Parts: sequence; structure tokens; C-alpha cells
Amino acid sequence: MGPGMANFHVLPAFSAVLVGLVAMVVATSGNSSDILATNANASYNDTADFEMDLDNSSIPSEIKPEVIIVDKYVTIFIYCIGYPGNILSFIVWIQKRMRHSSGCYLAALALDDFIFLSLHVVLELHMVWGFQPLNTPVVCQLFPILFLAAQYLGPLLVLGFTTERYISICHPFKREKYCTVRRAKMVIGLLVGSALGLSGVQGYFYTMETTGVNGTYECGPRHQVSAGGNTSLLILWNLSIEILTFLLVPLTVLVLNILVIAEMQRLSRMEQVTLHGHSQRTSATTVMLLAVSFYLIITTLPVTIAYTLFYEFEYKSNMSLTADEIIKDPAFQRAVTYELVLTSIKEFGTTQYAFNIIFYVVTGKIFRKELKRLFVKVLCGKLSLSISKEYTSLRSSLRRDGSKSKTKSTWVSVNGHSTMATNTTTVSVAPITNKNSDVTETNV
Repeated sequence: MGPGMANFHVLPAFSAVLVGLVAMVVATSGNSSDILATNANASYNDTADFEMDLDNSSIPSEIKPEVIIVDKYVTIFIYCIGYPGNILSFIVWIQKRMRHSSGCYLAALALDDFIFLSLHVVLELHMVWGFQPLNTPVVCQLFPILFLAAQYLGPLLVLGFTTERYISICHPFKREKYCTVRRAKMVIGLLVGSALGLSGVQGYFYTMETTGVNGTYECGPRHQVSAGGNTSLLILWNLSIEILTFLLVPLTVLVLNILVIAEMQRLSRMEQVTLHGHSQRTSATTVMLLAVSFYLIITTLPVTIAYTLFYEFEYKSNMSLTADEIIKDPAFQRAVTYELVLTSIKEFGTTQYAFNIIFYVVTGKIFRKELKRLFVKVLCGKLSLSISKEYTSLRSSLRRDGSKSKTKSTWVSVNGHSTMATNTTTVSVAPITNKNSDVTETNV
């Protein structure tokens, strides 16, 4: 499953199950003695309707403090790398000399990653830190559309430039037709539309529902789409889409990468100088793209596998046990350990939206040069601006000094008497009285 979706309780099928697990191990009151008092017998269908405000901040720290620490502070570290990294990546890839077809995909990927992280902040505030920004009409319906579209788009863009690289390497005679900037822009637009189309139905799935507690309303799935347990429309739709985007797409990328690597090895063994040189030029960009696409695979598939193991670690509460006995129950501890591992894997999965710049810098020689050029340009621009300000200040100072000199030169001698002349008369009658000022103004 896509990283970050685990917190958005019922969007994926496995996420709904995870929320059910959380509901069974803690009570929303935050009192450890009340654990499982409310939802001890919650069925899978009940978990589908569990409210979005069930978050890790309500889990008593004495039960699983490690989960809270990982969920809160590792995410902040990812943000610290992801935000500046995606901004710099986007700026580099939109530069004129970097606007080749692959650069278009990578610029779109950087922008998508930035948007995803921005939306992820909202989700973290809602689910982890105890704020409720999503419990607002319109926002409740709009947020899952945008959040999931940004999440779906990442793997699709990687599939796009991986397919292009496959055509370029394995079918070089078709490169001129398919690997163009114009076609890349068309494909990117199509992928954006596809991602929004896949997530658009979430605007209907989610609405403001009453919680039954004090008549309050919270953002959650409609009962009509969540009813039915494993066969509900919500579960079946999200499961199908996530299998497509987070399982089949990464596997397709893996197959294409294997074919590209095999072809590159075949070309590298060829003895002809022209083919060898061409292979080397292609490898510079190809290695970078392979690194990005492989990182997508190793950050996406583990999350998917971790969720599929849920039933192996599912905790089924025993109503005959007290809350303290449940906490000490080995099966309960096993479930808590699984959640810690799952949370860690989710955070690792989220890094695919933040760490791409590392691969660009390490494997992309042209990217490094362009990034260095931009830094030098910015630094030189600031230096030039500073020099310009100093020059302007000096010029203003000299003008003030010149004005004072001109004022003094207006007193000229006419027939042995001191007389005040006008400015025009001063210049014409006694131009030599202020030579330094005239020269200075001319030089300025």
C-alpha cells in the first residue's frame, strides 16, 4: 500500500483493518485502565466506520511510546529533507538546458512529491498531533481526492519515464518518435488526469457524519459505501486501485528495469567504438533513472507486504480478561510490536517522496553541474546586488557633495563685488569653479 495511507483510516482495505487494531488495543479516553472497554468486540465492519479522529496521540505512551516517537519525529526529519529537496529538484529540472523528455517527468515528480508532503502535513496534524483540520465541510470531501491523487501519481510518473527509458535503450530507432518533450508533456497530463480520476470517487465516499456522541460531526466514510465488511464498495474499490498502483505498477517498473539493464550490458560488451560511446552517454541518465525507479520499488512493496501480514498478527480480544491482563497478554504485545514495525516501514515508504534529490546528486553528473551553476548564480546575484547597493549609496553621496559644491560656486565675482547668480549663470559664467564636481558627475 502507499505510504501515508495507513493513517487515513479506511481509504485502503488494510488501513481499515489497522484502525480496527488500534481501536481494540486502546480506548479513546486515553486511560490505560479503559483499554478495550468500548470496542472490544468490534467487527471488521465496525472498523470501516471508525472515526478519523482516532490517532496515535490518544494512545497512552506507556503502552507503545516507540510507535508515537517514530510516527511523530521521523516524519519531521523526512519533511526537513523532502521540502528543500523537492523545491531544488523542481527548479533544476525546469531549467532550459534540462528540459529534455526525462527532465519533464522528473520535474513533474518533484512537484508531485512536494504537493504530497504538503498534504501529508495536514494528515499528520489530524491523525497524530491531535488537530482536526479535516473536520470541515468541503475539506472533508476534497482532501482525500487530492491526497490520493498525489500518492497515485508518483508511481505512475516513475512508470512513465521508465517506459521511455526502455524505449530509448531497447528500441533506439523508435526514440525519435516516442521520446520527445512534447509527447512527455502529453503523457504527464494524461497521468495527472488518470490519478484524479482514480481518486475522484473519494469525494463521494467521504462526508461529515455524526459520531453519536453529543451530536458532533466528523469526517468519515458514508455508511452506504462502508456497509458490508470485506465486500463493501469502499473496501473493494480501494483494494483494487491500490493493487494497481502500489503492486502492479512497481512490478512493471521492475520488469522494465531488468530489460534495460540487460540491454545495457549487451551494448557494453560490443567492441564498436561508436556504439560504446553512445552507450556511455546514455548510461549517465539511465543510471539515475534506474536508481529512482528501484527506490520506488523498495519503498512501496515492503509497505504492501507489511499490510498483507495483518491477519497473522491480528489481536482478538478476550472479554474475560481485564485491561491489565490484556496489556500483559503475549498476543497483545505481539500485535503492538507488529504495529511498531508497520509504522517504521510506513515511514520508510514515505521517504520515496523526499529522498529523490539524493539520487539525483549522487548519480546525476549533469544535475550536479546545473545545481552548482544555480547556487553560483544565486550567490553572485546577491554579491552583485550588494555591490549595486554600495555603488548607489556612493553615487548618492557624491551627488550630495556635488550639490554643496555647486551651491558655493553660485557666489561669483562680478566687477569686484560678490553677487549671487542663478544656476544657469553659474555654469556659464564660472564653469571652472567646480571642476571636480563636473568631472565626478560625468564619470557617474
